[in-house]
Amino acid sequence: MSIKPYKTVTEQKNILLSRGLTILDETFFEDYISRNNYFNVINGNEDLLLVSQRTGNKFYDTANFDDFVRLHKYDKKLSSDLTAILHNFETKLKSSISRNFCKRYCRTPQHTMQYTNKANYVDINTVFGTRYTLYYDQYGKIVDNFNDFVFFKSGFLNSLIKYNDFIDENIFSIDSTSYTPPTGCNSYTIYSGRKHAVVPIWVAIETLDFGALQRCCHYLTSDVINDVMSDFNLSPTDRELFLNSLDVIRELRNKCAHFSLINRFCTSLNVKILPSLINKLGLNPMEPSRRVYVQALNRRVLKNPAKLNLFDTLKVLGMYEDLSSLKKPLKNLIYQNNKHFKKNTYDLNERMLGRMGNTDYKEWKKLFS
Repeated sequence: MSIKPYKTVTEQKNILLSRGLTILDETFFEDYISRNNYFNVINGNEDLLLVSQRTGNKFYDTANFDDFVRLHKYDKKLSSDLTAILHNFETKLKSSISRNFCKRYCRTPQHTMQYTNKANYVDINTVFGTRYTLYYDQYGKIVDNFNDFVFFKSGFLNSLIKYNDFIDENIFSIDSTSYTPPTGCNSYTIYSGRKHAVVPIWVAIETLDFGALQRCCHYLTSDVINDVMSDFNLSPTDRELFLNSLDVIRELRNKCAHFSLINRFCTSLNVKILPSLINKLGLNPMEPSRRVYVQALNRRVLKNPAKLNLFDTLKVLGMYEDLSSLKKPLKNLIYQNNKHFKKNTYDLNERMLGRMGNTDYKEWKKLFS
């Protein structure tokens, strides 16, 4: 594909007019495009509004710019609402991990820093090595880099305090005369060695990004991860399903964080989906399982399916969070499209729902109930 030259807003407007798009208020068009990303408003939605969805055949029939604005505003609303839901899930997961870890390993002040002790986790490389589930897919680095996990780094406690203003060393410290850092735990002295910094896991875990949080779940001992899963109404046999669902949720979270069009969302080919998750939720990955050659094994292996659309991804998120806040915005869009879009050769709502993963509006209402 050749690199497209820069075009002014006026030039972009004239191209759209030449393709048959109705622009009722050209001043509004220029203002809206100037304040928003042209790709997200036009290019990202044009296949929903062009007469033909075939590449290179760009012509509008009954569509007008207001239809683009309506779709764009819905996507921004969807992204905002999903971000709030994902934040709730992440907060609950952090709380569950810290609470259940403390219950096992940090019950006394003297043991506050035991969450930085490798001995309280499972080195899955030592136990499973390349036999670990999805090792040759998304979990290889997680398995191989156990010793590099953020809690285990020698300067972790120093960096934790230095780069996080909400962690006040006057509060999270104890006199050196009454505290000796446990063997294997991270330590850091302050005030010329007169005090030790001691930061509990429920504070430190707030600084982890979702990727580190996900890695932590892989390393948790069976008693801790089982209690965490219990908080999410899962059983000990659901460990692989739970960890795989975190892969899917992380993909969605990253998409929302980068302000990309959510209605076009699908998980990447690099994130394989396990049969346990597929069967539990009735998922339909777009990339089927296939045999590929793995050089490290010198043979062909069966790769799991990949690429979940938005509908199936929300099924995964719906295992843990209430999605009902997504119901009304979608209902409003369906209504507004029916009211304002001039249907001729295609149904805008059917195209839109299909791109998100399911053309049956009743299934969306069921998912959001």
